[in-house]
Amino acid sequence: MPEPVTWAPSAGEALKRLKGRLFATTTETAAILHHDPRTIRKAVDAGEIPSVRVGATRRIPVSWITEQARLDAAAGGGPEAA
Repeated sequence: MPEPVTWAPSAGEALKRLKGRLFATTTETAAILHHDPRTIRKAVDAGEIPSVRVGATRRIPVSWITEQARLDAAAGGGPEAA
């Protein structure tokens, strides 16, 4: 399994890295959804994005990310999540 990234990959690259994984980092989520990682962390802290705590970090379910990416793509705003 690939290591989580701490830099911002392209949305397509980040989606490929999530194959077979259950959770993603806030940085990966930000790259896929085209938001700043700080915005994602604030939304997680506010309970707007589902997450689980892993040590001191939060991880976001890949199922939620791919659904949001599909909704974004259907609206014409982002990459296909196929």
